[in-house]
Amino acid sequence: MADISVEINRIKFKNPVMPAAGPNVRNARMMLAAIDGGAGGIVSKTVSIKPADDKRPTIRKAICRGLVNSETWSELPIEKMLVELAEVKNAGVPLIVSIGYKPGEVAKLGELIENEIAPDGFEFSTHYTGKSIEPLVEVARSLRSAVEAPIWMKISPNTPDIEALAIAVSEYVDAFVAINSFGPVLDFDIENPIPELGSDYGQGWLSGPPILPIALRIVYQILSVRDKPVIGVGGISKGVDAIKFIMAGASAVQVCSAAIRSGHSVYGKIAAEIGDWLETHGYSSIEKIGGLYKKRLGEQRTFDRIPVMSIDPEKCIGCKACIERGIQGAIYMKNETAAVIAENCIGCGFCQDFCPQSAMQLMDR
Repeated sequence: MADISVEINRIKFKNPVMPAAGPNVRNARMMLAAIDGGAGGIVSKTVSIKPADDKRPTIRKAICRGLVNSETWSELPIEKMLVELAEVKNAGVPLIVSIGYKPGEVAKLGELIENEIAPDGFEFSTHYTGKSIEPLVEVARSLRSAVEAPIWMKISPNTPDIEALAIAVSEYVDAFVAINSFGPVLDFDIENPIPELGSDYGQGWLSGPPILPIALRIVYQILSVRDKPVIGVGGISKGVDAIKFIMAGASAVQVCSAAIRSGHSVYGKIAAEIGDWLETHGYSSIEKIGGLYKKRLGEQRTFDRIPVMSIDPEKCIGCKACIERGIQGAIYMKNETAAVIAENCIGCGFCQDFCPQSAMQLMDR
C-alpha cells in the first residue's frame, strides 16, 4: 500500500487532503463531518473580529462546472467560534485555524486562539487586504509577532506579483496556500436575467475546476522562488487533480467546491484515489512524485521553426477526431487514415489532444 502521509512544518497528516477555508467548514459539525469523510487535516472557515453579515443567497453554480459564492468570512462571533474550534481540536487530525484580515486583527485573534485552543497552525487570508505587497507583509509580520505556531499565508490570484510577494513575506510565514477563489465575477441565467446572489449587483468569487490551471501556475511560481511548503487549492475534485498539484510541487491540497457539490466524503475519496494511482503506477509513496513536473522540465521539446503535425498511418484508426478539431484545414482523410496538408498546419499541437491512438506528433518540417 502506497504511503500517502505527509509532514508540513513538523505537522503530520495521515493524507494530504484537507478542506479549504469556506462554507464547507463553517462550524464544528461540518468540520467533524469532514474528518469522518476522510480529511487528513482540518482548516476552519476564516474567523475575523466582526462576524460576517452576508446577504442570501450566497452560493450558486456557474460556468464550466464551477461555483460562484459571495460569502466572506465566518458569521460566528469569535466567542462562539472558540467553542466550535475546541470541539474539533481533539478530533484526531491537525487543526489549522484560518483568520483575517488587518494586522491588528490577526495579531489579536492569533494570540487569543493560540492561548485558548492551541491549534497546530494558522492560515491567514489575504482576500480583503488589497493587492499591494507591503500591507500583506504587515499582516504576516503582525501575526508572526503574536503566535508561535506555524503560519500559512493564503494567496489571492489577483496579486499582481506573486513571486515578489512570496519573497517579501518569507521571513514571517512557514508555508503558502495557493489559491483563494478568483474574482469578483458575474454569471446569470439568460432565461431569467436577474442577480442570482444577494451581493451588490450579484457578483461573487469563482471556484472549482475553472480556476485549477491558475492555481497550478501560482503553486509553481511560488516554489520557483522560495523553498517553503505550498498547499495547492483550486478546482480539485479527483485524485488525479491532487496528483497534478503534488507533481507541480505542492505538499498537500485543500478542497472546497467539490465538498459543497458532493459532500464531506469527497476528502477520503480523493485521498483513496491518490493511493490507488500511486499503487498502479509503481510509486511507494507520495514523496516519490513530489515536484516531478519541475524535474521533467528539461525534457520539454520546443521548435526553432514552426513544426508540422505528423500522423502515423499504422496507428491511425480513421476516427476523424482530429479533423473535427482542425480549424486550420490542415487535416484530411486519405483513404482510411488521416493525413496532413503541411502548408496549412500552424504547428499548434491542438489536434493531437483528441487522438485516441497517440498517432500524432509534431515534427520539424
